[in-house]
Amino acid sequence: KMHGKPPCAPMNPSVTSRPHERIALDILGPLPETSKKHRYILVVSDYFSKWTEAFPLPNQEAQTVACVLVEEWICRFGTPSSINSDQGRNFESTLFKELCRLLDMSKTRSSPYHPQSNGLVERFNRTLLSMLSLFVNENQTNWDRLFVHASTGFTPYKILFGQEIVLPLDVMLNVGHQEQFLSASEYVTGLADTLSTVVEAVKRHQAKAAGQQKETFDLRANLQFYSVRAMVWVRNKVKKKGICPKLQRRYRGPYKIFERISDVLYCVVLAEGGPEVVVHYNRLKPYVLSSLSETSAPLVLPQEGAEFDTSLDFCLVQIPTLAVCT
Repeated sequence: KMHGKPPCAPMNPSVTSRPHERIALDILGPLPETSKKHRYILVVSDYFSKWTEAFPLPNQEAQTVACVLVEEWICRFGTPSSINSDQGRNFESTLFKELCRLLDMSKTRSSPYHPQSNGLVERFNRTLLSMLSLFVNENQTNWDRLFVHASTGFTPYKILFGQEIVLPLDVMLNVGHQEQFLSASEYVTGLADTLSTVVEAVKRHQAKAAGQQKETFDLRANLQFYSVRAMVWVRNKVKKKGICPKLQRRYRGPYKIFERISDVLYCVVLAEGGPEVVVHYNRLKPYVLSSLSETSAPLVLPQEGAEFDTSLDFCLVQIPTLAVCT
């Protein structure tokens, strides 16, 4: 049973200092199969510029994801220093770990059932689906043909390339004239100056936006720390086939705190033993032994003539053969 406000840890913003220093990955799907046998979308987003690209995939196997990441992103923009993703099997596979080792990329992952840890692409997924729904055909089989920021103060294109993109409409209306250069060296010098100015401005905008977002988010934070070996409940978000979610227990446990990894991440293990699991603070609550769990008596509504303990808020009636709630 939920008591009071649910646990909510303060925000830990991820602030970067240059384009492609850190990128986020996520798989969207499955979607209706297209004529090109595509069923999934790989979404890749840059934390600094917010430049985001989406690539249709026939499947979500580790080899397919790694191949597209290398050929479509790394070969064009270079190797990022860090990659963040969820705990999908494709991202946690031996192949993907070996790719990160060979390219010297550090790999981080979001904690289970806490998509906010990878919020950059999770939020874009909702925007992408809304955009696709406006142009997809009636049978929803042509979505892969449609693949042709406030926190930074600049468009992602200008942050990456040092100038605004020239659109067909700009050419038709004869607006947005590009600066003319006498030589390649003059262009390179001008581009370096522009990018240097833009990057410094983005850092300031990003730090300011992150501070404002954290200040607003932390108004509802109620963080407390659990000590090692403390007993806790873990929020149960697993949905099983054939099990009614409305009647499913909201918490599992008790679990024992095995290690405090950070202010918001804990390594826990079942009290009776089992594998270690990393969970976010928002899924934990202190373990309190319920007196109701210690009795085999069913919980029923008071009936006329029933005797019950006035110190309790409910009536317990022992029925020897069958427990019926009336």
